[in-house]
Amino acid sequence: MFCRVTASRGSARITVHGSLFSLIRVTKWYLPKTLHPVLIGKWHFMQPRHSRTPGTPGTPGHTEPERHHMTPRRVAIVAGGRTPFIKSGKAFAEIDSLAMAVHATGGMLGRSGIDPELIESVVFGTMTPDPLKPNLARELVFEAGLPIDAEAHTVASYCITGLRAVTVVADAIAGGRIDVGLAGGVDSLTRASMDLFREPSTGLTMGEHMELTCKEWDIPRERQDEVALASHRNAVAAREKLAGEIHPLLGEEADSGPRADTSLEALAVLKPVFDPEHGTLTAGNSSPVTDGAGAVLLMSEEKAAECGLVPLAYIGGMAYAAHDPSEGLLMAPAISVPRLLASRNLSMEDMDLVEIHEAFAAQALASAAAWESGWKGAPTGPVDWTRVNVNGSSIAVGHPWAATGTRILTTLANEMQRRDARYGLVSICAAGAMAGAFLLER
Repeated sequence: MFCRVTASRGSARITVHGSLFSLIRVTKWYLPKTLHPVLIGKWHFMQPRHSRTPGTPGTPGHTEPERHHMTPRRVAIVAGGRTPFIKSGKAFAEIDSLAMAVHATGGMLGRSGIDPELIESVVFGTMTPDPLKPNLARELVFEAGLPIDAEAHTVASYCITGLRAVTVVADAIAGGRIDVGLAGGVDSLTRASMDLFREPSTGLTMGEHMELTCKEWDIPRERQDEVALASHRNAVAAREKLAGEIHPLLGEEADSGPRADTSLEALAVLKPVFDPEHGTLTAGNSSPVTDGAGAVLLMSEEKAAECGLVPLAYIGGMAYAAHDPSEGLLMAPAISVPRLLASRNLSMEDMDLVEIHEAFAAQALASAAAWESGWKGAPTGPVDWTRVNVNGSSIAVGHPWAATGTRILTTLANEMQRRDARYGLVSICAAGAMAGAFLLER
């Protein structure tokens, strides 16, 4: 912080330009000498390094003690769960975000049998906060009966909010600050302002931006509908498996979105929503507006072993990215995924399972094209679509923004355990021209 200070003493007058330190020096000159020791004692730590007494911390004459850098600890996903994802304005219209978060958390902990008293940190995300409960995570501690001394804070980062919550907890565990943490996300899009569906920096909706990307990447309507159909078919086939992750609420036992009766013919007759004349994005190949909550429980590898738990999977890496919206508002996965794979010297061929968030079918297809072509990073190798979203994804299951990250991580970790898979990849795009990617491993 820079300031301009004018001080006078008798007939003398000086003007000092500089930082807060200059202000301190002027004040020291101007005050009676009897106050100098108080001033120096209070403000010594704020002086520039070169002005400190040799031998004090921060000066060339001072020798810092040797620091031992701890190797990051391995972080395990030991449990995950969620509410059903329900179309907005329907069964969950009268329930608020906190109640959904409490239900998802309580259901997960109850089914897992893990002692809630182990939880040291709670990080929850939402894009639709209650103005009277701005720190939803702390309210969750109270309402869900979690340890009262658990640190708690709330995050928001559009559709990667859930991943961000997991990242905060995982970093704390990896760094040795905590052993056990809860991360999650919730959104009641029933209560969301329609302005939230519009990108603030451009004024366009997500769908309008995706129509532009479709044209730039030449994504055909037929291929989009094929991805949408696969999402529904896979989600319907996985209902029994997904039931193990879902905790029924208000009589709803399953996601409302998956449709067993859809077909390419039925999808083909739907009209474009965002560009009626030349568009290809429809209600059928776009994710529906949804209400829901999800949570995961993370532990250090050592703590999980101590508790006798077999982790579903370990977090093997993560990467985030952002770029200019003019390059495609939802195309930052073109950066995050190659960055993550390169950090582990892996390719798409190494991935046993891949989860691509289906904000729109076109987004998943454009991301895959970008990865394969090396548009924003080293080419990742071809995407094997038989390994993608094998239990359905956001087009069928739904997309309550902040809850999607933990939903995907939970579903992927469980599927990796069932298949004894080695690697699983997660890619999520987000408004603001951002993206997040996770690598799970076993």
